[in-house]
Amino acid sequence: MNIGGVICELNPLHNGHTYLFRRIHEDGCAVIACMSGSFTQRGEAAVFDKYTRTQAALKAGADLVVELPVTYACAGAERFAFGGVYILHSLGCIQRLYCGSESADTRRILQTAQLLTEPAFSDTLHQYLRQGLTFASAREKAVQTLCGSDFSAILTQPNDILAVEYAKALWRLKSPIPLHTVQRIAAAHDSPVPNGQMASASYLREQLYHGQSVDAYIPPAVHELTAQAREQLPVSDRQQMMEPLLLYRLRTMTREDFAALPDISEGLENRLYDAVHSGHSTSEILSHVKSKRYTMARLRRILLYAFLQFTQEDFNVLPPYIQVLGFNAVGRDILHQAKKSAVLPFVTRHADIIGLSEESRRYDALSARCEDLYALTGRTVQPCGNAQRAKVIYENTLPSIFAADEYLQK
Repeated sequence: MNIGGVICELNPLHNGHTYLFRRIHEDGCAVIACMSGSFTQRGEAAVFDKYTRTQAALKAGADLVVELPVTYACAGAERFAFGGVYILHSLGCIQRLYCGSESADTRRILQTAQLLTEPAFSDTLHQYLRQGLTFASAREKAVQTLCGSDFSAILTQPNDILAVEYAKALWRLKSPIPLHTVQRIAAAHDSPVPNGQMASASYLREQLYHGQSVDAYIPPAVHELTAQAREQLPVSDRQQMMEPLLLYRLRTMTREDFAALPDISEGLENRLYDAVHSGHSTSEILSHVKSKRYTMARLRRILLYAFLQFTQEDFNVLPPYIQVLGFNAVGRDILHQAKKSAVLPFVTRHADIIGLSEESRRYDALSARCEDLYALTGRTVQPCGNAQRAKVIYENTLPSIFAADEYLQK
């Protein structure tokens, strides 16, 4: 069986994701989606829980959905990409890794990734970092200095940046899986306006939280599922629901607690501690700490790490198992195949953890804690222990949307 892998958030799933799944199927591959859980790379709670998003993925063209572990899902691009590639590589049965790309220039993406591993790049990067630039700006300037603007342009678009990080992760793991890029069409990443039947996930989240219909921008197969899931959305948004909980957590932390968080360096823990004790809201705290060196995205993630009680030690652990979230009939066959080739154990129910290593049990407890905290961010408080009671989702009908969606035929 030919199998293509995708690393995604689906926050929420939209027509662009369906387009990507369709392109993979047209290449003759089944689709494994390695999907973020209930918290995302933006440092936010996902609009819908991971079980709802798994159902949506299976209805929209994915055959098997496995989870991108939470300590990778809500990290920066390099760690996010490595976690996803590590899981897909560990399955031992994937022929291609697919990703969306603004440029769709796979050759230049691979060359840029190779450059980022060379000593000359590291030396030039640190020259710009010493000037006080953010990591992203310093990296772009270093590449431009060494190879020119044709290559540095790759590092200005979010999907291309992720593609470069996927390529780096594949190289780091010495994985034989080739990278295939698919041209991102219509709406750009984070675009505030839709383009025809395409809209960015950020636009859709905004619409959902304001009670607006998003049916024009999501596959018909997930309309009913989305309508049911939006009933659990809070009256504002999940970030506002988290606000008092996060402030409580931040105000009870010591300087040492801040220093133990992932991605803390250069005395940032002191700036955060002082900002927490002078700011009245998370937005005030972020504005007090933000600087030329520390981007808002990085700081939002650090606050999420505090909320989820992560430490740097948690980030030093490689994924110890593969959490299966859902599959269809094709995905069931993939699982049978992958059980012969995978180098990590599969977890399909909570009882599977009992027979695994102590490290696996610790990581499972961390993941369960994150789900219990996510359960506080909806319209109503959900009970503890959802992660332990959850069952793998089985979609018993293969999606028919590929022949039905006119925009995919153009």
